[in-house]
Amino acid sequence: MRKRIVSLVLIVVMLMVIFVGCSDKTNELDETQETENYTPVEVDNAEISNIENVVNINGKVAAKEEVSIIPKAMGTVTKVNVDLGDNVEVGTVLFNIEQQDIALTVDQASNGVDLAQKSVAQAENGLETARTNYELNKEKIENAQLNLERTRALYEEGAVSKAQLEQAELSASDKNLDVLLAQVTQAEIGYQQSLNQLKQAQISYEQAVNGLNNTVVEAPMKGVVSSLNVKQGQIVGSGQVAATIVDMDTVYVQISVVENVVNKIKEGQEAEISVPAVFDGYIKSTIGYISPTADPMNKLYTVRLYLDNKEYGIRPGMTGSVKLSLDSVDEAIVIKSDAVLDKDGKKIVYIVENDMAVEKEVETGLDTGELIEIISGINQGDSVIIEGQHYVSDGARVKVVRGE
Repeated sequence: MRKRIVSLVLIVVMLMVIFVGCSDKTNELDETQETENYTPVEVDNAEISNIENVVNINGKVAAKEEVSIIPKAMGTVTKVNVDLGDNVEVGTVLFNIEQQDIALTVDQASNGVDLAQKSVAQAENGLETARTNYELNKEKIENAQLNLERTRALYEEGAVSKAQLEQAELSASDKNLDVLLAQVTQAEIGYQQSLNQLKQAQISYEQAVNGLNNTVVEAPMKGVVSSLNVKQGQIVGSGQVAATIVDMDTVYVQISVVENVVNKIKEGQEAEISVPAVFDGYIKSTIGYISPTADPMNKLYTVRLYLDNKEYGIRPGMTGSVKLSLDSVDEAIVIKSDAVLDKDGKKIVYIVENDMAVEKEVETGLDTGELIEIISGINQGDSVIIEGQHYVSDGARVKVVRGE
């Protein structure tokens, strides 16, 4: 009997242990289920910051100035004075062209000027002689006409004979004066013709001298000889590019932009330039030129940004990259663009308050694709859900697993 009682007690104890164990497991499951009833999220605080929309556009480096040297004279190159890559100044003689034939032309033209000058001198003397002769005869005739009046008066009084009157009338005639005046006119024409001939001779001489000067080909600007296509003994002529000089002191990066970008930038605006072949990162520059019209072929607008290049490290043809700021807002509330969702025609974000997701309708401004300006709806310092926002709703329990 005692053994039975002990056995019953043991059974009761075992049942109680089993019951208590099951009860603990049930409680643990309930607590686990309650603990796991949340959405893990990542948050980021809304901050006051400057925001700008920046585009990065690739382009090419070019020299600020580039001049093609085309000889004006045709002939054989007698001497080349520079090499490819040489630095030259304004007036540096690049090469010479054979001068003998052109020098003869100059001498002939000079002789032509001398002859024309002598002809002008002769014509001028002839004109002066004709004018003097005309004036002298004109004066004689005027005196003769006065004498004719007196002779007529005396003839009427019977003081002189008719023969004397007729002689006075003959002396007072101006028929000879018309002939002399025609001689003056002819002399003036001859003088003007000689002047024209002198002018033509002088033009021919100047052209010959210019032709002689053109046999000495000089650099029109300071720079570097980037191409040299002539050598001694070679025949050159007009239309042939003999050399090219580039100004390497200043270069520019040229880019092309679309129409919705060109009106958001202006000359003098700061930008950043990268030339990976020369330096790492970006350096500051300014926009120096914006084309007023689009290229008819690609409908793009040309933009140039200039750089000092005193060391000649940046070379035309290199690839460059330009960062342009198109829009900017200072002191704005800024969050990640992905945090903003579209819901029923509204823009919303979720912030975390007391471990719960709270839906906020917001008004947005500038969007760079990475960051977005919030005009209204949330405040600085709010914890905005930036990961997991698609899986929560207003009032849902959340747990911050990453972020602020």
